[in-house]
Amino acid sequence: MSFDNVLKFMVEADPQAFVDWLLPNSGDNSWELLNTELNLEPIRADTVFFLQGQGRILHLEF
Repeated sequence: MSFDNVLKFMVEADPQAFVDWLLPNSGDNSWELLNTELNLEPIRADTVFFLQGQGRILHLEF
C-alpha cells in the first residue's frame, strides 16, 4: 500500500513540523512550501521546501 497521499496531506497540514523534524536546529523559520510535484528524471519530488535564509532546498519523495 502506498502512503504517498497520506504523507502529502500531512506535510500540507503542518509543513513546519516536517522542516523541524528533518532539519533540526536549522534556526530558519523563513521557508516557502512550493506546491509542486517534480516528475522529471533525474529528480523526483513530492514536496519541495525553499529555505530562504539559507539558500537551501529540501525535497521530499514518499
